[in-house]
Amino acid sequence: MATKQRIVYGATSKWGAGGGSLTDIPECKGIAVPTIEVEYQDATHLQSPGGFREYVPGLKDAGSITIPCGYSSAGYAAAIGYMTNKTVVDFETTMLPEEGQSTGDVFTFTGYVVPQLETNEVGAIIAMNLVVRISGQPTFTAGTAS
Repeated sequence: MATKQRIVYGATSKWGAGGGSLTDIPECKGIAVPTIEVEYQDATHLQSPGGFREYVPGLKDAGSITIPCGYSSAGYAAAIGYMTNKTVVDFETTMLPEEGQSTGDVFTFTGYVVPQLETNEVGAIIAMNLVVRISGQPTFTAGTAS
């Protein structure tokens, strides 16, 4: 079977707040997709079989992600405004459809943004990272079959 892998170019990462429409993250260079981790609680007791630790799953945490961007005044102004106002921001990343799909997979989540400018050398492009602390449950919607 041929691979269904594809490059990230052409995917979209959007943001917005207040329930309005989402817009492209200015000069975005990467996709925004959370990684979910599960916290495991130690449930070991005096009769744990074989003297092995036992665990039960606890809460899930989507953590923080960093979205690489090129610096733009509009992008920085939006990000610093979200940070200053403690605004929870909506994010949506849509992948290109893979072979056999008519629409790509979609990831949605909310989080708090902190912009960070990179210190670059003379002649380098001014870069900015959007550090997003995810709040709440991310969602994944598989693309539709063609």
